[in-house]
Order: sequence, then C-alpha cells, then structure tokens
Amino acid sequence: MQDEPQNQSQSRTAGTRHQCYLCHRSYERQDHLSRHLKSHDNERSYRCSDCGKGFNRADLLNRHRAAHAKSSAGEVFRKRTPRACEACIKAKTKCDNDRPCTRCRTREIPCQETEARSEHRDEQNSTQPQTTGENGIQLATPSSLPRQSEDSIFSQPDLNASMAPFQMGQNTFGDQLPANDFAYPDFFEQIMMSDMTTTAPQDQVMMPLDVSDFTQDINLDAFDFDFSFLAGGLTRPSSAQGFRDNQNVSLNTTSTAEPDAHLRSETFKRSPWSWHHWIPGRNHTTFTGQDEINIQEDRVDATNQHVSPSLKRSIHCELEHEARDRMIRVVTQTASSRLAMPSFPSLELLEDLMDVCLLQDSHSIDSFIHVPTFNSRNSLTELLLAMAASGSRYIALAPVWKMGLIIQEVVRLAVSEVFERDNSSTRRLQPLQAYLLWVGVGVWSGFRRKTEIACSFLQPAVTMLTWSNSLSKFLYHDYVPLPTDTDEVLNEKWRAWLEQEGRKRLVYRTFLHDSQVAIAHMQNPIVAPAQMMLPLPASSDFWQASSAHAWRNLYITKQPPLQSALPSMLEVFGSLNTLDGLTNVADQPLCVMIACHAMAYEVWQFRQQSHLLSNWQEQGRKDRWLTHLNRQRDVLENLTTMSAYCDMHGNLPPEIIFTVEFLIMALHGSLEDIQIFSGKHGEEEARKVYPRIRDWTQDTEARTAVWHAGQVLRIARTFEKTRLRDFYAVAVYQAVLTLWVYGMVTNVARKSGDKTPIHTNRSSMLLNPSDPLSSSNRVFLDDTDEKSAKSFKLLGQGTPGLKSSTSMQSSGEMSSFCSLHNSRGLMVIGGDILESNFPESRNALPPLVENLTNLMSELGKLSGR
Repeated sequence: MQDEPQNQSQSRTAGTRHQCYLCHRSYERQDHLSRHLKSHDNERSYRCSDCGKGFNRADLLNRHRAAHAKSSAGEVFRKRTPRACEACIKAKTKCDNDRPCTRCRTREIPCQETEARSEHRDEQNSTQPQTTGENGIQLATPSSLPRQSEDSIFSQPDLNASMAPFQMGQNTFGDQLPANDFAYPDFFEQIMMSDMTTTAPQDQVMMPLDVSDFTQDINLDAFDFDFSFLAGGLTRPSSAQGFRDNQNVSLNTTSTAEPDAHLRSETFKRSPWSWHHWIPGRNHTTFTGQDEINIQEDRVDATNQHVSPSLKRSIHCELEHEARDRMIRVVTQTASSRLAMPSFPSLELLEDLMDVCLLQDSHSIDSFIHVPTFNSRNSLTELLLAMAASGSRYIALAPVWKMGLIIQEVVRLAVSEVFERDNSSTRRLQPLQAYLLWVGVGVWSGFRRKTEIACSFLQPAVTMLTWSNSLSKFLYHDYVPLPTDTDEVLNEKWRAWLEQEGRKRLVYRTFLHDSQVAIAHMQNPIVAPAQMMLPLPASSDFWQASSAHAWRNLYITKQPPLQSALPSMLEVFGSLNTLDGLTNVADQPLCVMIACHAMAYEVWQFRQQSHLLSNWQEQGRKDRWLTHLNRQRDVLENLTTMSAYCDMHGNLPPEIIFTVEFLIMALHGSLEDIQIFSGKHGEEEARKVYPRIRDWTQDTEARTAVWHAGQVLRIARTFEKTRLRDFYAVAVYQAVLTLWVYGMVTNVARKSGDKTPIHTNRSSMLLNPSDPLSSSNRVFLDDTDEKSAKSFKLLGQGTPGLKSSTSMQSSGEMSSFCSLHNSRGLMVIGGDILESNFPESRNALPPLVENLTNLMSELGKLSGR
C-alpha cells in the first residue's frame, strides 16, 4: 500500500464511512461492514440440515434452503453462471462460456479467461481431491469447480453509491455478477454502435448513455473557493488580468493525465449520464456539499458574464445596507446551523447580480419584473435573494454560480415559510415572483437533485394563481389616466395598473415555463391553454414606462381599449389575426410565443394519443387511427400558419420561429421513442421500439421530422450571443438526437441491403466536394432551399446532411457537407452550435450547456465515425 499513488488512495476512501481493516473494502453502513467481517472468520456456523453445507451468514443459508425447496418441488437446481471471458466482459456482451466462446470465434479474436478465474481454477485444481477417469485422465470433483465469493455475490453495496456496479477490478458487486446480468448484447453493437465493432480497441468499454439525462452531480462544496480574482466590477473597465490563462474553472473538479486507451473507460465510471436511473442519496439534504458562503471580494468582472453583448448596462439596482442586513438575517434563520457564512457577499457584488437579473428580464420576451419602480427598500427580502440567485446564473465563474445555487436553496425554504407565516401572501405578487425565480434557477441549473425538486414544485404556484382567479378575465380592472388627474391620483392609478399587469405577466411566465419544462423532460404540462382566459399583456412601451406621466402620455396617444374590451389570450389561440389591430397596445412577441406553446400542448396530446392508438390498426379499428391522422393535419396546418405569420412579421425574435420548427419536428417524430431507442430505458426497451423506429425512418413522417430538425439548427445559429441556453439548448440537443437516430437506422438499412428511404448511390457518401454527382445529390437540411426540401420530404430524393462547422472544415475532417450517416460529425456540429453561442466565455459554459456538449461528445465517440 505504500507504493499506491496518493490520488488512488484518496479516491478509495473518499465518501465512505466504514472500512474493513483486513481487506480495506468500504461500506456505507455499519451493518454491511459487520456482515462482511463474518466472511473473514470463515466459521460457517450456519449449517444446512439437508446436505450439511456451512455458511457464514443466516441469509445465505436461507437462500440455500430455498434452492433445496425448489429442487424437491421438481424445479431444476440452478448453478451460478461462471464468469465470462475477458473479451465479452470488456464488450459488455453475453458469453456462452465455451472456450473459445461463439462471439470470439466469429470475430476471430483471442478468447481468454480473466486472471481471477484462471488463478482460482488453478488453486482449486491443486488443492481439491482428484478422481481418475478412463485412460488415466484426472477429473476434478464437483467441489473443485470454481466458485465465486459468497460475500461478493450477495453483499450488495448501498444503491446510492454512484456507479458502483461499474467499478471494474475492485471486487464490487457488479464485478462479480454473472456477465449476462449487466450485459449489453449485440443489439447495441450491430445497430446502435455498428461502426464501433470493427474500430474500437478491445480494452475499451462501450456502454450506452442515458440520452434523456442532461443533468449531473458534481461537488458543490464551497470550502475551496478562491475569490481573489473577483477584483473588477461591472462598471469598471476590464484589466489586463481580465482573462486568466492560468486558471480553468470547469465543471470537472479533478483532472487526470492517463493514457488515451483508458479515457473512455474512465469517462463511463465518472459519467453523470449513467445507464441506471439516478437514485437520490438518503443523506443528500438541502445544503449537502454546499454548506458555506465565503465571498471575500467586492465585485465580479464584466468579462465573466454570460450576458448578450448588445444589452446596454443602463439598469442599476441601488441596494441599501439595511436590505443586505435583511438578506443575511433570512439566510441565517433559514439555514440555521447547516450553513456557515465566514463572509457574506458584499453590497456591490449583490448589486451586480441583481443588475444582471433585471437586465436579462427586461430584454426577455416574457419579462415580468418592472424595473423602473423596483426598489430594494420596499421589496420582499426573499425576492432580493431570488434575484441574486437568478443573476448568478449568468456569471461564468464557478464560485459565483455555486454561491447562487446555495442562495436558491435558501429562497426555496424561506418562501415556503412566508406562505406558512401569512397565508394571504399567496395572493401577493412579490412572493410569487420570488417563488417562480427559484424554480427557474433549479430547473435549468443542470444538477439532478435541484432539477427534480424544482420540476416538482411548480404545481403550488399554479394552484395559487388559479385560486386567486389570476387566469380569469374578470379579475383585471380598468385604470384610465385622465389629463385632469393630480400627480397623487395619477401615481395611484399607475401603481395599481402595474400590479395587475405584473400579475398577468407572471401568469404568462408560468405558462411558458411549464410548457418548456414539459417539452424538455417529456412530462405532462400542468396548465392547459384553455385556462388562459386573462386579457392580453400590454405592449412593452406601456410596461416599461419610466413614470406615471410617461404612462399617461402613451395612453392618451395610443388610446388602448379597456380591459373588458381586450380579447383574451384564449381568443388569440384561435386566430393570430386578432393581434393585427392591437400591435400598438398588446405585446405581440409575447402573445405569439404564448400561442406557440399552446400548440405545444396540442403536439403533446397528439403524441400521447399516438401511443394509445398504436395497436388500433391491428385490432380492426382503422377509423380511430384515421381520425387521429386528421388531427395531425389540423395541428400541422396551425403550425404552418403560425410560421407564415412569423415570416410576415419579420421583427419577431428568432426564439419564436425556432419553437415553431421544433414543434413541427416533434409532431412528425416521437421524441420519446427516439430517446428509448437511444438507450433511455435500457437495451430491452430499445429492442422493443426498434421496429417502430425502423418503420418510421421509411416514411415521409421521418423525412419531414429531420428536415425541420435541420431548420432548428439553422435558426439556432442566428441566436443572439449567450441566448442559446436553458430550454433552447435542450431543444438543440433533441433535434441533433433526432438526426442522429435517423441517420444511424438508415445507415444500417443501407449496409444490410434493405429498403432505404434515401434514393441515392453510395458514391455520394464519399463527401468529395469535387464530385458533381455527390454535390447535386446533397440536401442541406439546415438551409432554406424549398425545392430540395419538397423533393426530399415527399420523394426521398437526395442525401440529407448538415453544413459542417467552421472548426471541422479548418481541421480538415470533412468538406462543407456532413451526411446524416456520419454520426460522430452530427454530434460535433451540435456541440459547436452551443459552444459558438458563448464565444467570450473564457472560463466555462453554463452548467446545463456544458452537460449537453459533453453528452453529445460522448455519443459521438460511441458512434465510431
């Protein structure tokens, strides 16, 4: 043990509490360790009354007796499966235990037993009595057959231990189980990773990733934070040390310098997108791993912000010392002894974070905080904390956004205490604003526990808004400023109007957030479009008016209709033309975005109905299926009309047409099936869904889906810098995954000689830019060529692909065209689109975006090409 590297010694004992003093195996619980120690005694005091066999533990004896009972009842006594050969273990495939096994014979590779099994067999053969058979051949007695350790077979570690079953070579439960229990049969080698079967080295472990999980669990411990670099401020010019070349704050807390041959295996051991479903740790509580706030510097440099370059920093929040003291008091009262604060964030740093929060909100489509009237003196303390946590999301420094996640947990607990202390707070605006802010920070944080909790806690906010009639039209009253109003009366009207307009926008923000979360995580939305009966939101000019007099001047100039005369959002869902006469008084971009996500609800319902009706065709009820297809045509017609409306109004933000293209893609391809086929629920479920995916790729439905997936990527490239995050980053990943699966399945069909939906020859796949035939057959899915789109979608003509990224072309990997059959190239393009939206980020991407780029990188490696 003296020669063991220090980092390996630390990793062996890190996170464990109970260790065996004989073999150094570690356990999470004392009773597991006590049970393990009995295996070293080898007393075998528990004896079977039928055969006399001894065991060290009572539970092993009970299992042995159960086997006797099955044998006496006529059932076959099952022997434990011997260990697989070395090659099958590394490939994670089933081994038939012949020597050589069938898989090794067909692949013409050496079939070797593991060292542990060979040594064990030699030891047994040398120590056990032998019997002599015919011709003098020495035969081993049944007791000399190789047996696995009883403790290693049945002593399962804590299920919360991260990736424990895959820690190969450490005598863990997963290492000792029969190979076929955790095997990944040839389905993933021949279908999902067909290119890897001939290109992957034998010592690399291939394991399907959970493609639906774009969160992670990293150490959020704040004890090692170094805040010496927080010297500059938002209002100060960047210094020469603004970009730090000697520091690289990334999501990985440790770095290794191991040979390339082991990188993939180590990646899977550390991968947050593990094959097994994540189980929260029993002791993983609110402030686990983030139990200290220690901010020692004043401000954060402007160069370390994920803020759009075009945004003018004209917003400044004046935070008073009394407000900061209130924030400290709420943190200490809420966190109690679970959180230490050697130094709380300075007044200037809190101001910077709130400025960023207000700046981002004021320039977003669904703005819901009125900046001109915001005042820290009369603002709810929990709202101030929530704004600081929200602003920290846009800071590229890990210590700052980690601090924001700590504050987010404080707000989560503190806001619930506000509602508990005074139940009338459920009808007040600021507590609900704080509630929605912490939920948004958690959902898009990129961390499993926070995402799960935040997704679960949106329902209370919807309930409060519903019970307060905030979704109904009659709650909202008319406030008409008159030229004869005194300043006091005018100010009262303006404040009352802002209160109810802020409530309307809070409802719209909740609706959008709910829809985006439902799309990203494939779950049921909470708010139905039919509930949106409140009036339309006022235009941004009215909403952002800086004073009561400016508001009155706009009112007199534009003469908006009364609240009772305004159409409800529900009426806009039926026809977007309702907005044509209200462009000066209603917030057109917000209304169109709300209408888009109302269609997202329709797409979700259609997809769920498709799953329910998938067997109706075989049961003689084709009428139901035809009615279902008519509904799809209706939804597609509405989405197409919405796309035409966006084209006619060219000033709408790209986020709107991005959402429309994504919904058309989802309407023609089941994202749930795509994720299941890619490995979301395991290899067996992937096998079941494969015939449906294969039939889908042969249909016009699939070609329509991949065309609009390419359009999603095209529009994503036009996003303003730092805007491609949260829901939009996840949508980019889902579009790339759709292209990836389509290209993979059609590539398998092409290689096997089956019918392929792409009418082209194989020479066009060589991607030679000088080949006129291949150039003429190329269909750029991320282009605007309507002629190529029709010929590909309707007739299947051409070779579909994407425009290669600049980095790929400059590195000489390929030409300007990347075919969908190039699985690795697709993932590289997807990662480049996300990374290029943050060109000035010198430290790290936002955690969620970083997760997605890493996931696409791993999927690209598994694809082989």
